[in-house]
Amino acid sequence: MSMYEKIMQTIKSHSMLQPCDNVIIGLSGGADSIALLYALLHLKAELGISQISAVHVNHGLRGQAATADENFCRRLCEKLQIPLQVCHADVRGLAAKESLSIEEAGRKLRYYYLQEAVNSSKAKIATGHHQNDNTETVIMNLARGAGLRGLCGIPPVNGNIIRPLLDISRAEIEDYIAARGLQYVDDASNFSQEYARNRIRHTVLPAIEAAINQQAVQTIANNAAWLRADEDFLEEMARQAYDNVVTESGIEFNILNHPLPIARRVIRFAISYLSPTKLSNITSTHIQSVLDLLHMKTGAEVHLPGLVAYKTSSHIEIALPESIQKFATYPLPMGTTQFIPELGMTISVSKTPPDAKKTILHCTKCFDYGKVNGSLILRARQPGDTIVMSSATKPFTKKLQDYFTDKKTPKQKRDSIPVIACGSDVLWVLDKYNPVSAKYSGDTCWVSLWSN
Repeated sequence: MSMYEKIMQTIKSHSMLQPCDNVIIGLSGGADSIALLYALLHLKAELGISQISAVHVNHGLRGQAATADENFCRRLCEKLQIPLQVCHADVRGLAAKESLSIEEAGRKLRYYYLQEAVNSSKAKIATGHHQNDNTETVIMNLARGAGLRGLCGIPPVNGNIIRPLLDISRAEIEDYIAARGLQYVDDASNFSQEYARNRIRHTVLPAIEAAINQQAVQTIANNAAWLRADEDFLEEMARQAYDNVVTESGIEFNILNHPLPIARRVIRFAISYLSPTKLSNITSTHIQSVLDLLHMKTGAEVHLPGLVAYKTSSHIEIALPESIQKFATYPLPMGTTQFIPELGMTISVSKTPPDAKKTILHCTKCFDYGKVNGSLILRARQPGDTIVMSSATKPFTKKLQDYFTDKKTPKQKRDSIPVIACGSDVLWVLDKYNPVSAKYSGDTCWVSLWSN
């Protein structure tokens, strides 16, 4: 099978391109991206590609050599009549600012500029990652301690990013380049032992091929493809489980209801949903600490980067710290109307019912204002708070603390649940049960929550 045939097979099997798609190639000037450029130009008509363009990112790391690479890409694209966008990146600056390695910072900026180009053209991004890159990634992730997703290597498709060369070896690319006499540039940093990937490429992988399997590159890449199918299945199962645990304030789920591989993924989904920017800081140790809550007493908690997880009587919850902070205090004199930031709604207190035609009401409760001995306040719970509960026989007084205990309200959430009170008398608990005090039943005071 020719390289063109293998590329077509890869593109079709992963539905990488559709007729009339535009393609932006990440063009470094190296052999991989040059092979990708010429291969897609050759297959352009067969694939129905509307336009091929390129983006070259000058990382600003190699001085005159980087400028020479940039000029090479300019001349080549001018010769081939390929639109080219050149971007200059401050890789060292980003690495210092965000405490990243040079490799990580360079990768982040490359994809940033590629996505910027896509925003103006609605194209697919094609990168020159090939089979050897995939194998090196698997080895590096295995050595660093990755989960199954890391052992799947480089995804053939990731959003609008496609990798048409992922089933092509480096040797095949070199043969393709040589057979056609194509020019390319060599990045001297690709041979530096300073970078982990280069050490795998030039030392680790050759040792594996020499001592264990001469076809290690293809074998490891094939295994990664098998593992990706398994991982995709587990991800889908976890996604279905996760969809059932999202609440307004956080994530609630019972690990006992899910096999361990699913539970781990649900936790990662939860973290990604609540704090996507923190997901990169989450390790397997963090995931295990959440799982360990299962064997701890009710109220136990663990702190993750930007999140808190805690054990309730029946399940585990993950939440943003601000969602469980103590609720602020807001005086509610008669006739008041004010916006409550924590609720994202407006509250009003009046002697007449609200006009439902003018507002979108969320909830309205009515009370006997003549029994209010003092001022109404919207606040968090306080020691000594009580509420008079209705019953089939006669009303009875209950400590607010006991009410929360009976409702199995997690201790971590109790301070964030607002109540409307007069002194230590609670008139209304604004939780999902919405109980009101039987002591103040009447219709001379209307308290409403609404949004415009």
